[in-house]
Amino acid sequence: MLEVHFLNYMKNFKQLVVIFIGLLALIKPAQAQGCQGLDSLLLDPRFDIEVLLPRLDSLNMIALSVNHTVKQEEAAMRSNQWSERYTRWIWAQNLSVFYNYSFGSLPFFAFTDFSTNSLIQVKQGYRAGVNLQLSVFDVMGQRGRVNEIKEKVIFQKHKRDAEAQELRRKMGAFYADMVGYNRLYKGRNEDLLTQTIACQVAEKEFREGTIHMAEYSRQKNVLADAEAAFHESFRFYYSSLLQFEAILGVPLCSIMIKKR
Repeated sequence: MLEVHFLNYMKNFKQLVVIFIGLLALIKPAQAQGCQGLDSLLLDPRFDIEVLLPRLDSLNMIALSVNHTVKQEEAAMRSNQWSERYTRWIWAQNLSVFYNYSFGSLPFFAFTDFSTNSLIQVKQGYRAGVNLQLSVFDVMGQRGRVNEIKEKVIFQKHKRDAEAQELRRKMGAFYADMVGYNRLYKGRNEDLLTQTIACQVAEKEFREGTIHMAEYSRQKNVLADAEAAFHESFRFYYSSLLQFEAILGVPLCSIMIKKR
């Protein structure tokens, strides 16, 4: 009996393990996808885009931190800085320090033995020294080469700053477009809601016979125009969101200030 219960327990346990592994397989792809696409709050006409996203100065900092062109210019500037340091010390390649053991028939050191009044020559032993050999071209051209690399560093810094300034200018322009289209989108949505209610009232009055067919048709035409204007404003607003997300460099849903 105990053996039967144990087998049933193991069977249920295996089923639970299989279910758990299946859930992990479903959860991992969802986590890998991360934040993709535009959040529904961004497309909700009841919310202002300025409330959903950080301030423009914070958005500029985010864009500068992830922009590949700015990173490329910064890398080039650091490369020139390392070249400047290398050029400053390139003269040291002509400086050498040696230490070795020499022997042979040619003396390299001699001293006088005053007790015997004779010259003693040492033909073998350790020796050390320093050798420095510089050409006139190296001496005269070193300062020019260093100054050239300095100017490259300054040029690359200005180029990086110009790229950052251009990025901030684009961010401001796209941000203004996005805010403007968001307000237009909100206004067109309010017009559509108002006209929808007005058309419902006109339909009710037309059925009751209190208004003429012409008035009811006019309300329907106004509603159709409001719907067309709403969809057009949505298209402009949606396009501005995509353009701003592209210039920002990160998904808008990843930096949103959540309201739900």
